[in-house]
Amino acid sequence: MAHVQSELVQANSLHPKIATFVDLKETINNTESCQLDIVYVLPPSVFVDPYQLKDLQETLGKATVFGEHDLELPLEKIKETRGSIVFLRQSHIRPKWQFELPLHLRYQQPSIHTDHQSIIIDSPYAGWTCGDNNNQPWPPLSHQYSLLPSNPFDSATFTRLSNEPATLQLTVPIGKVQDASIVTYGTFGTVVLCTCWIIYSVVLSIKKRRKTEAKGKRRKSE
Repeated sequence: MAHVQSELVQANSLHPKIATFVDLKETINNTESCQLDIVYVLPPSVFVDPYQLKDLQETLGKATVFGEHDLELPLEKIKETRGSIVFLRQSHIRPKWQFELPLHLRYQQPSIHTDHQSIIIDSPYAGWTCGDNNNQPWPPLSHQYSLLPSNPFDSATFTRLSNEPATLQLTVPIGKVQDASIVTYGTFGTVVLCTCWIIYSVVLSIKKRRKTEAKGKRRKSE
């Protein structure tokens, strides 16, 4: 029986990874017409960078992302509150696979009671996508996830491999509401000081240039 297991790497950072191990202990008939898909269902507090995944295509496979993956928005500003779904498609079949999907955590709303927030992620799972249209970027799972577009590839079939049903848990630091005034005034003061320093540097540079030009004119006159 095939086996899929996942764990978190760098779980206490803002850029953790999901390490997934796939052991294909059993084969399927006619693997030439099938491709292996790894499916990640991510909550809105977590997202992936599609451009980063494109650069990692040699190690991760072809990545397709559905749902919210805006790189700049904090949690309270995202439009797709259901999160996102990531497919990693493998075109070459091996007995064992190992992937590390890089994640990014969204900034959370400040809280009065705590300075950290727990995030629960469903363990990813794998499966075979077989059929005449298996070269498409997603398996036929639109009936399970409303995030996916309607699937026109009815001839393709997705066979899910067994995996541990455990969930993965992250902890993300969040700001405290009582510190908002300190951050506001501190940011304002820093901006003012930097502006004054820039103005001072520009004025000093102009004075030095004028002195240099004046010395040059005096030398020419002599």
